[in-house]
Amino acid sequence: MKADLGNPAVQETSIPPSRRERLKRILAILGSLQGYIGLILIVGFGILSKGSIFWDGVNLTNAIGDFSSRGILAVGETLVILIAGIDLSVGSLLGFCSMTAALLLTTRGLNPIEIILISMIVGATFGFLNGFATSWLRIQSFIVTLAMLSIARGLDRQLSNNVSVGTQTVMANGQLTPNSSAFQLLGTPGHNLFTFTLPFVGQVGIYYPVLAFLVVCIIFQFILSRTRFGRHIYAVGGNPTAARLSGVNVTLITIAVFTLSGMLAGFAGPIDAAYSASADPLAGQSFELDAIAAAVIGGASLVGGKGTIIGTLVGALILTLLDNVMGLNAVSDNWQLVIKGLIVIVAVVLQRPGVFTSVLVYIRPIVTRIRSERRESPESE
Repeated sequence: MKADLGNPAVQETSIPPSRRERLKRILAILGSLQGYIGLILIVGFGILSKGSIFWDGVNLTNAIGDFSSRGILAVGETLVILIAGIDLSVGSLLGFCSMTAALLLTTRGLNPIEIILISMIVGATFGFLNGFATSWLRIQSFIVTLAMLSIARGLDRQLSNNVSVGTQTVMANGQLTPNSSAFQLLGTPGHNLFTFTLPFVGQVGIYYPVLAFLVVCIIFQFILSRTRFGRHIYAVGGNPTAARLSGVNVTLITIAVFTLSGMLAGFAGPIDAAYSASADPLAGQSFELDAIAAAVIGGASLVGGKGTIIGTLVGALILTLLDNVMGLNAVSDNWQLVIKGLIVIVAVVLQRPGVFTSVLVYIRPIVTRIRSERRESPESE
């Protein structure tokens, strides 16, 4: 009597236990490294397709700087995803805070530090309202932040009268005001804080958006991995009921996480305005999608309790280098959206427990059947 090769249980038991366990360990490691593997593939494709044009210090610096504001949003989005929530308002909050920063600069003459602090407070206020509605009013975060997306965008347009506001104000002598000159340092390409040379890459300049993104990643990775607050975030996302029974204030954690997400959107607003040299009423549109994609590609689970800021950093690098590679290869914007969407789907599928083992379980009988047919074919002749 022949074994039923189409039965997955028979196939899995047909693999020696030691080999099966070793295979599962290897596949688990590959699954946890999916972001790093994807980054290596993107870099490899960029080098093979465009060579030194892609692997150039100026190109890489500009590419990462362009994505830095969205990367900062992705850090806040990761915090929300870790508690099994979602924040769709971060793009609109960035746009509103970007407009707020430009108006504070041009109409009030505030310096960049004051502008950043006020923008962060404004963003944190919106984030607090998101957290309050989610935790106290028991409204799903998807609905709350979708409403906030519309509210913030409407306020942005009302505040600006639907016109862009430049960030370069000049004095009577034609020179930029001191505050405008200082504001440029927040994001305008070419205003490098410091430069250094890397082998095979050349001179690399680090300007404020890149440095700010890296510092934000380091701070929040430390918070998640080394503090009680970080452990509580994972606990709330993993099992809110168990977290509440163990003494964690789930309501406070939820409000704090949404407040931090809004605060980071407020921090990214002035950076985006400085990078574009203006604040546009449509600034930040669809940035929330890139933020979610970076977190998911980096390994954050949408069901909560799983993810790291380092993973989000890798996901952000994948997206920005992918945009850069596709732009250098003249891929249309429409196909770029399609490709990024497919990558997000693949990343989510790869997060499923045992997905690689399940695939191998169904592939194995096909291979076994082909081998048996090859062995039997000479005898039949």
